Formats: sequence, structure tokens, C-alpha cells
Amino acid sequence: MLQQLTMFGVPVNQEIAFNVYHDESGNYVPGGGDRWLCHGILLVPEQKQGEVYAALQAIRQNVGYWKEIHHAKLRGHLRGPKARCAHGWLNIYLKFSEFCFYHCLAIDTYSSYFDYNRFSEPYHAYNRFARMGIEGAIAWSLKTYQRVALRFHSDAKFRQEGDNFATYIPNETCKSIAEKRRKEPSAYPEIRLLHPEVIAVDSDPLKVDPGLRAECELIQLVDLMTSNIAQALSARSEQKAKLELAAMIARWIEDTRQPPWLQTEELHRRFSVSCFPDEKGRFYNSALAVMNRNQPFLFELEEQ
Repeated sequence: MLQQLTMFGVPVNQEIAFNVYHDESGNYVPGGGDRWLCHGILLVPEQKQGEVYAALQAIRQNVGYWKEIHHAKLRGHLRGPKARCAHGWLNIYLKFSEFCFYHCLAIDTYSSYFDYNRFSEPYHAYNRFARMGIEGAIAWSLKTYQRVALRFHSDAKFRQEGDNFATYIPNETCKSIAEKRRKEPSAYPEIRLLHPEVIAVDSDPLKVDPGLRAECELIQLVDLMTSNIAQALSARSEQKAKLELAAMIARWIEDTRQPPWLQTEELHRRFSVSCFPDEKGRFYNSALAVMNRNQPFLFELEEQ
């Protein structure tokens, strides 16, 4: 009898270890703040992480840029080394999307269904939506795996006293997935934790602990992707580089909204964006504001 294999050439029932990278874009303020709260999740197979890290480093070497690649600090156009590095990183993700899966949960706080009263503290909303995004990534991209081992990482940042993000995310994610798996075993993998808490990673490569250099690069990558999705949804920035990169991401989003057989980027179950909630409390496809800016994008001209 033929045995079904995964993309790594191993039996589907063998445990696969993934490093989970999380970052967010948008500030939550009850009754105010940003419209979009985006939580991005990047799932990187542990055995492939070195290969991805080397590719990201090669792009840095090629453009000569070694500082932090933070979306908020992108300025001007795509000709500068920082923006060229960011553009190169997004392009290389398409190559690695075969085994590095990305999912973004975009919470629409302007929806009539969004209930601010559910969260007594801002971090309650942050943690709940982060967990919701992670569960969505697992359900959508790891459905075909029977067993996975997970190690969680997130950008190091100040968290107020009482914020249990570090333990809440891994523990509650595992409990929730286990409960859903009991009801629908084929829809979710069995999960084992490789570390009991979320590992906080400094996103500045000039400051990060040497033992977390690869993790630092991947935290920056998930920030870059997530922030560009937020920009694709809102088009709030006037910075040309941000709009150009957001338009690039927007094309991926539009492609994944097509039926799988009509998609051209081969990102089905590899890259996904879910907007939530609509006026009836469901997931929906929001319009992409950046596609309506009607301005020429440098990288589009270069490709012609």
C-alpha cells in the first residue's frame, strides 16, 4: 500500500516541528484607535529555518543593508537599500511559501458587529485576536498534518502588569485546538508544545541575542508582511515605498480570493488573509484601499 507523504517526504502521521512567529499592526483603543487590527502568523518548519534565514541574509548582503527592517520606518521610494531589502524579502517569501505558511487575521473595529464591551482591558482584545489568528493559521495551513510540535515567538515589547500573553497564547491555543479536534478530528492536527511560553524576540538585529539571530529576521519578516496587509486595507500612508509594497501584497490577496484553479501565485493554503467581522459576525473579503490609489508603482514599471 502506498503511504501518503508530506512535502518533506515523510509520513503524514510523523510529528513535524514548526516555529510560530507572530506580530501585529494597529492600536486598539476602546471607542477609537485604528480601524484594522492585524495579527500575522508565520509558520516555519524547524528543519527549514536555516535555509530561510540564509536566503534573507543573502538579500541583505546583496543590497548592503544590515539594520532593522521595520515597516514603520520605511520612507521615500524603493530605490533605497532598506526598501530594496524589504522588497527582496517579500519576493523571496513566494519561493518559501511552499513550506512557510502565513496567515493574517484582520479585525475590523468599525464593524457594527464589533463589541468593545467584551474587553475590559486593551490587552484582552490583543491576546484574544492573536490566539484567534494562530488558530486560523493552524486550521488553514496545517490541516493535513496529523501531529505538530510548536514553539511560539513574538516581537519583544512592553506589556502592562497582569498581561499573561506569554503563557495565555500557547496554553489556550492548545486547549482550543484540542477541543475542536475532538469534534472534528480531520480538521486539526494534534499539538505538542516545544516551549511553555511565547519567546520574546528583539526585532533589531544589532541588539538581539546572538542565539536568536534567525528568529530576529523572521520576526521582521512577519512584521513586514502584516504591516503591508494593514496598509493594503487602509492605504493610510503617503510614503511611496509603503504604498508600493502594500500593492504587491494586495495582488497576492486578490489572487488568493480566486478559486484555487484560477490562482496564479500558487499561494492556496500558504498565504491567506481573513477579515472579521462583517455586519453579521462572519468572515469577509474587505476592499483593498491601496488598489484604488491609481498611482504608478516603481516595481511595476521595472517589470514591464
